[in-house]
Amino acid sequence: MTDPVFESAAEAGDSPAIDLNGSAFVKAVAELATRRPVTTARAIYNHQGIKLLEGGVPIDASLYDRLVAHRLATPLDEDLDSGPTMTGAVLRAAAEAAMARWPFFALTAPVGRMRNMMLQTIEAIPLPRPVAFHLTLAHETRPGLFEHSILMAILAAHLVREGGAPIHDMTVAATAGLLHDLGMLHIDADLLGAGNRLSGDARRPIYVHPMTSSMMIARFHEYSKEISRAILEHHEVLDGSGYPRGLVGEAISPLGRLLSLCEVVTAMFDGEREYPVQRVWLLLRVSPQRFDETLVPSIQRLLRACPPVTDAVTLSVADAVGRLQPLTELLTRFHAIAAAARPRLDGAARTVLKDVGEQADTLQRALFEAGITPDQFGLLAQGGDADLTVRAELWALTRELHWHLRASANQLRRRWRAATRDQPLPAPLAAWVTDVDALDTTS
Repeated sequence: MTDPVFESAAEAGDSPAIDLNGSAFVKAVAELATRRPVTTARAIYNHQGIKLLEGGVPIDASLYDRLVAHRLATPLDEDLDSGPTMTGAVLRAAAEAAMARWPFFALTAPVGRMRNMMLQTIEAIPLPRPVAFHLTLAHETRPGLFEHSILMAILAAHLVREGGAPIHDMTVAATAGLLHDLGMLHIDADLLGAGNRLSGDARRPIYVHPMTSSMMIARFHEYSKEISRAILEHHEVLDGSGYPRGLVGEAISPLGRLLSLCEVVTAMFDGEREYPVQRVWLLLRVSPQRFDETLVPSIQRLLRACPPVTDAVTLSVADAVGRLQPLTELLTRFHAIAAAARPRLDGAARTVLKDVGEQADTLQRALFEAGITPDQFGLLAQGGDADLTVRAELWALTRELHWHLRASANQLRRRWRAATRDQPLPAPLAAWVTDVDALDTTS
């Protein structure tokens, strides 16, 4: 659901131990208990066999300290009951509501037999009680995360159906899409608040969440190894710049590649992001090497069928050009700094700079193909604001270029640290990273 913040496992160090009973999850459970009754389904013991709570005890905030102070004998989600919980019927209704809200996702299953097939597929997703509890927790306490999961299920099922697979495979893909982000419920919601800029160890829970999600669902025989592996891989991308393991190409499973594409597409529709369709078009143009080329045409067909922009675009062409200019200057500056630094670097450091530079080259080519060059800025600004589609595309371009620059700076900083054993970045590169970090987040 979140933008990538670790580009490879090497950047974050060895895989950390996963704790399904961490304080963030217990805090979320206590919050759920303020909205609906939550009780212990059975007695809860610590790892030494000491009983902490009897079965049937209501959970509330007063029990938080007791639960987080002990290492529990079993995962907490197996010991809790929230009464009426998530069901296939609730998932079906949520999918219908999501398609009503988003025309892009409605196009995956036009009204009629195809729509019913899609809804039946989502309704058929198996829900063991602990998984249903997690989904209830998301639905009640993090509705944005829940809708993201529903959209992932819809899009994953659509892509599988487009490939001619049977309905069983659609259910497998929908299941992986629905459950891929359950690990996010084990991250403190305050950490994920809008506007938070995470750095250093604060990013580690984000990096870990695919592992947490995969480990959680691997406990249940209802889910195949194909599903748990794909969930682990849902932030991996073909060029190796994903996480948590930095896998490349065919090292990522087919379902993992499908989830990876669904993740970045669906993320554009999270919350109240403006002009998601334009952002998806741009994403696929800017980063073609990151996604399975056999799946991208299905997304492009949906994009072409979407209605044109009709609402007011708040960003004028002149303002868009004003925001694009410093972004493109930073991109050009990186190329100059990298060219000057490369001859003086050893093998490992040179490889890091080469990899980041290749991503910058791809971004630069995409800008040229879109007609966005310093020479064109004056002409763009003179073009006026009459064409809403142009304004929306320029708006999307400023956001995507900003995001790619931030991602490249993060990757450079962290991979450099891993490759050079904490040797500091050369001063010109360090200054470039600092200037990228200082970019206005509203641009």
